[in-house]
Amino acid sequence: MKRFPLALFLLCGTGLAFGQVSKSQLDAPFKQKSAAEQNFQSGSLKGSGEVFWQTSFNWADPNEPRGWSLPAGWEIKDISDNGNVWTWRNDTIKGNFTTVSAPSFFATGSDGFIAVPMDEYNSRDGLVTTIVADTYIQTPPIDCSSKSSVVVKFTQYYRLCCSNYNLKMLVTNDGGVHWAEYDVLYGVAGNLFTPEKYRNVEVNISDVAAGLSTVQIRIYMSGMKYYFWMIDDLKLAEAYSNDVVMEDYWLDFDGGFGASIGQINYWPLSQMGMDGETSGKVGDLYFKAAFLNNGKDDAENNKLNLKILKNGTEIVNELSAGNTIWSLERDSQNIATPWLASDYGDYRMDYSSVFDATDEVPTNNAASYRFTVNDTLGHRADFSAETSTNTGGWTGGGNAGDMVTVDYHLYAPAEINSMTAYIAGFTAAETPQFQFVLMKYIDEVWEEFITTDVTDMDSSYRNSWVTLPVAKDGEAEFLLPGDYKTCVRMWGVRADRPNGTQGMNVGRDLSTKFGGCTQYYAVGGTWTGLAGAPLFMIGYNLNKTGGPTQAPVTFNVNLTKHIANGEFHPGTDKVDVVGFAASWSGTADMADADGDGIYTVTVDALSVNKNLEYKYRVNGIEEAYPTTGNLHRNYVVRYWNVLNNTFNNGVTTGIPSESLTSSFSVFPNPTNGKFTVSVSNRVHATMEISVVNMQGQVIYTNRVSNSKEHTETIDSQFAKGVYFVRVNNGTEVKIQKVVVQ
Repeated sequence: MKRFPLALFLLCGTGLAFGQVSKSQLDAPFKQKSAAEQNFQSGSLKGSGEVFWQTSFNWADPNEPRGWSLPAGWEIKDISDNGNVWTWRNDTIKGNFTTVSAPSFFATGSDGFIAVPMDEYNSRDGLVTTIVADTYIQTPPIDCSSKSSVVVKFTQYYRLCCSNYNLKMLVTNDGGVHWAEYDVLYGVAGNLFTPEKYRNVEVNISDVAAGLSTVQIRIYMSGMKYYFWMIDDLKLAEAYSNDVVMEDYWLDFDGGFGASIGQINYWPLSQMGMDGETSGKVGDLYFKAAFLNNGKDDAENNKLNLKILKNGTEIVNELSAGNTIWSLERDSQNIATPWLASDYGDYRMDYSSVFDATDEVPTNNAASYRFTVNDTLGHRADFSAETSTNTGGWTGGGNAGDMVTVDYHLYAPAEINSMTAYIAGFTAAETPQFQFVLMKYIDEVWEEFITTDVTDMDSSYRNSWVTLPVAKDGEAEFLLPGDYKTCVRMWGVRADRPNGTQGMNVGRDLSTKFGGCTQYYAVGGTWTGLAGAPLFMIGYNLNKTGGPTQAPVTFNVNLTKHIANGEFHPGTDKVDVVGFAASWSGTADMADADGDGIYTVTVDALSVNKNLEYKYRVNGIEEAYPTTGNLHRNYVVRYWNVLNNTFNNGVTTGIPSESLTSSFSVFPNPTNGKFTVSVSNRVHATMEISVVNMQGQVIYTNRVSNSKEHTETIDSQFAKGVYFVRVNNGTEVKIQKVVVQ
């Protein structure tokens, strides 16, 4: 059954008002779509639909005093009239707290991007101010009259401060009389850089844009004092016919009290499997996912498909009940029966959507969770610290002796051996110290139960996991079932702070979903919950044995970009992986047996739960990645370990910073073998357009003389696979991947 969007019909026929005015600066009523209600595609790997309008913000203009010009029909406005506007940039944004250039995931960052550099605006002439942003940039009218669906895509990078900030995309089809509003912040907290899954945004605006001739997009920021918001590669494309998107997914751990306690990453086998006080078993896992039908056609009989793998072997394959999702509508699906792990193992839960038709974009309707059942470690968070903090700036916080905490419950008697936490940066001048503390809830009061020794913070602990033994007295270490808090207490000294400071930070996990278990304690105050805040990375270790002590690690490194760019030659160049930690300090040569540009090797018998530091090398030369913090890649070994990396994070060398090519696109992508290449140069130039396969072989080439604009269609009946379209204009090389299917 095909259902046409009612909102679109009303817009076309009546000029329907979307709702009430909530911001005077919008100058018109708007329909608001929250992050939970709208479609976004984060880090999408799919080829685009048919792109019919795009800009890479290649607005450089040497004839203008400021070095760029705003194309006709575009509008930039600072509503508060403070001069803090959207601006074009192709250089580094700086300020009192910011030094950042276009990130590597901006595909055309070298030809410019648009930004609100608020940290620069509030650092003019060395004077730090706190003026907030209130500015938008708006496209000219875009003709979507021949399109039955419209998807907006752009790449974004932001960091925000300090509260009440908004990042919005607004759409009008009647010259600004009515607006549809979409949140593109997605609830990311202040001071955090854009999480990977929110960098590549896709919003289906078919209900307010399809079939209409004067659609305009407004990118709007308000309330931000510091840092920045960058946007690049804004596109409008048609949707696919069959495209179901998994917008969110959940893995809930039964806490034994009639409700889940959110997601758990590591849990001891001895602390699960007993009957819950209300129902079920402690450790029962519940599975749910939320879907959007982002395609033109209805998704008949859509189901959640759950597969569970134990150490790489599939042990569960289940389907939810089915339901039809109309175009642009949403539905949630859950697996009816919970599942309980009964053995040590590293489990991966794979979620996906299946329905009667073939999904044309399968990469956006699948996701995975990991859950490790081990013998010793209880740890809610994963092992990736996306950010870190202490109690500074929080109510009553920032003093020596404050603690940050994570809640746990023990279900069976156990002996605690040690506590563990991710310790991040520190200020050496404040001579910081730290201590791990286990609190227990006794007679409705939280009491300090057992501690580790006080440890002096130094550079050896920076950005690393620290495990400290608890002080045992033959009694306190034997824990009974009950509620506990794992805590990190911090002290530091500053001459201008009579109550001292903290001088260091504890890592936080942005990706794990949990239920209100993060708190802090301010000296002389009370326990304060941090609802919705990132999870601190603090856990405990029990005196238990039984789980495997060694496991293999498979390393995969993607060299496709370096092959296409001529920086790695299959068959002659060598790539290997080298370890830098006590857990492994060897090397292992890597091979590409299937010729897909991804080199692999498996190293056996590495120690479980130990930190692994490693890098990749080409012909003995180490990759220049990462560039900050710990100068090696880091990974904590589990029972099942498959690492997928890109050499040097995909950064290639030898491309000049001054870009000659202003835009370069390949479409459709994926393709059945026939695709179009479109190139625009800033000046006339001779170009060589070539297609390179995964073995680095040039299988198509065309030389174009003295051209500024060039479009050609390539139909050479390539075999199915991955190829690279390369444009070389004598000054630079640009590459785009194309998939033939």
